[in-house]
Amino acid sequence: MRLGPVIRIIEGLFVLALLSMLGYAMLITGDQFAYDVTLLRVMVMAALSVRAIWLIERRSSSAPTYIVGASALVLVLTVLDYAFGGHVSPDLSEWNYESAVQIAPVAIYVAMLLATMAYFAFSPHVREVFVVDLDAEHAARDIDDEDVYPPAFTWPWVRNLGIYFAVSSIVGHWAEIAFCWLIVLGVFAGDYDFSHAQLWEQWLIPYPAEGLAVVAIVLFLHPLKEWLLDRFGGRIAPALAASFLANAAVCTSIDFLTGITANANYELWDYRDLPFNFMGQIVLQNSLVYSIAATLVVWLLYPMAARALHRAPQHLVNGLFFGLLGFFLFLEALYYVHISPEGIVIG
Repeated sequence: MRLGPVIRIIEGLFVLALLSMLGYAMLITGDQFAYDVTLLRVMVMAALSVRAIWLIERRSSSAPTYIVGASALVLVLTVLDYAFGGHVSPDLSEWNYESAVQIAPVAIYVAMLLATMAYFAFSPHVREVFVVDLDAEHAARDIDDEDVYPPAFTWPWVRNLGIYFAVSSIVGHWAEIAFCWLIVLGVFAGDYDFSHAQLWEQWLIPYPAEGLAVVAIVLFLHPLKEWLLDRFGGRIAPALAASFLANAAVCTSIDFLTGITANANYELWDYRDLPFNFMGQIVLQNSLVYSIAATLVVWLLYPMAARALHRAPQHLVNGLFFGLLGFFLFLEALYYVHISPEGIVIG
């Protein structure tokens, strides 16, 4: 059964909402965007919109419940945003043209959310269209831990790589903060700068180097670890030692390439005063920390994550990917793309 014009219009509104969120993110810079209710609202809207579009296209039986719940959440966040987010509130004590202009867009937006909720909650056509049980796809799948790692270039392989990259890019920023705090506490040598707002205050900025490092682990270092285990007849000690050396080489290379491209003028870090540094871009203590972390991911964290994604209902993993895609695209647009009168600035 066809979706029909009303559902297509609602789907188009989700597409429009996503595009407007991304456009808004590109029109401002990250330092202009406070970490407040407004940021939460637009990020949630971006994430929910992508997943809603995916559920609608799949005719998922969970789409009506999801869209009603998502619309209600956005409605609550919108009310909180305009009540506590610092927006200029119209003076309703004296109704005039200016107050009408200020309140009309919000009223229309709220009305659209309420209409969407009502339609997906009560329309018989919705119940007739959204009948695909995505759980059945998972029930028919033979869950075998021997097949935890999906074959290359299949949809689960691409989807999982996207999840690993996005999550590790954000979590990698937090790991950098933790490492800097260890420098502050004197555990490691080095300098720190509390005025560096992009590190300490704008903690949702994705760090693509960390994301690429995890992708390298999935594509190269974990398969190498499996090959080394086979090569050494299942003996963990020599395989672990060889794996650690390979991890060190890859992590140090990524760190160095990031430095000479993004830190050519030493604006982000400068290791020239530390012992065992090379060109001020890499230093031994950091390489050892990154290598230990990479070895932990190769031998423990990545197998755990791959097993969890393999065992979970696949429609939930797909939903996680599409929701995360909207969230991550918004962050990338906010922090790495800016549209100005001079043109588009990337980076």
